[in-house]
Amino acid sequence: MKYKSCYWIESGINFDIDSYKVCCLYSAKGGGNTIVRSNYKGESVDWDEFFEFKDLMREMHKRGETYPKCEGCIYLVEQEWPKEKDKISMINLDYWTKCNSRCSYCHTMQDKERYNKFKNYNFMPILKDMIKRDILRPNGHVSFGGGEVTLLREFDGLLHTFMNFGFPLTRIHSSCIKYSKAIEKGLKTGKVDLIVSVDAGTKAMHKKIKQVNSYDKVWSNLKRYAKNQKDPFAVKSKYIVIPGENDNKEELVEWLKKSKENGINCVFHEIESKWFYARRDNVPDDIIELFNYTKEKAQEMGLKYVLYERAEHMMEYAHNKKEAGVHNA
Repeated sequence: MKYKSCYWIESGINFDIDSYKVCCLYSAKGGGNTIVRSNYKGESVDWDEFFEFKDLMREMHKRGETYPKCEGCIYLVEQEWPKEKDKISMINLDYWTKCNSRCSYCHTMQDKERYNKFKNYNFMPILKDMIKRDILRPNGHVSFGGGEVTLLREFDGLLHTFMNFGFPLTRIHSSCIKYSKAIEKGLKTGKVDLIVSVDAGTKAMHKKIKQVNSYDKVWSNLKRYAKNQKDPFAVKSKYIVIPGENDNKEELVEWLKKSKENGINCVFHEIESKWFYARRDNVPDDIIELFNYTKEKAQEMGLKYVLYERAEHMMEYAHNKKEAGVHNA
């Protein structure tokens, strides 16, 4: 039967610092954060409990209701969903916090010293258990988020396991301060998708936001990665707009130019989380115009322009309001 669902509900899982969830998305009006098990420290996953949770979500949606945390999510689609269940084909990994950057917008900045020393659990035993139980689909997709991925001790082994298992694409978020031969190898095979949040077009702005002197190193490593990518759009430069800090056209245009100069053909555009969560229904028109301006400039430069999760929700909500004739200050 047709019902509203998404690929995360049907076959996804997110491993966070102290929990596992159905998905990693928080931008919908319902707030996301679909926790199945909290106070989690890497124990064996109760797969019966996890898949029963998914079944409850499906049954709600089949009745025409929406799971409250998913309310307003633009990724819900009404269609015939695959009947096969109790399988995982989408994994998001956010279970570590150690980082070599100090981004002003990061939640860990509340106590950076504590988070950099935070002891994470190991995911490799969980991954092996998933493979042993035949829970994992070989044509899946995995994303590494969390802190800085190149500082995660088991990263190289995990990436190798996913690629050998048959995952066609692994998405990696990195500060790009430390160069990784494992990422380079993945880019050469076409099985890795790399996203780097530069968040600035100039050295001064980059230092202000990142709070480390890494601007030149980041662009140097990005250029090196881009030279090794099999897919010309695999290496992506990302800009998180922080209203009141880096929300100006000049900075954005410089970022686009630097991306182009360093062999990057795809740029991602995002909005800062706390600012957006407080204004989902009341995003000022000038921010919407700024995103439209950046899209136009990116396309003029021959760059592929992509909205990231929060920005995609923001622009969709803004479009719906405009269609309804509502304008914000």
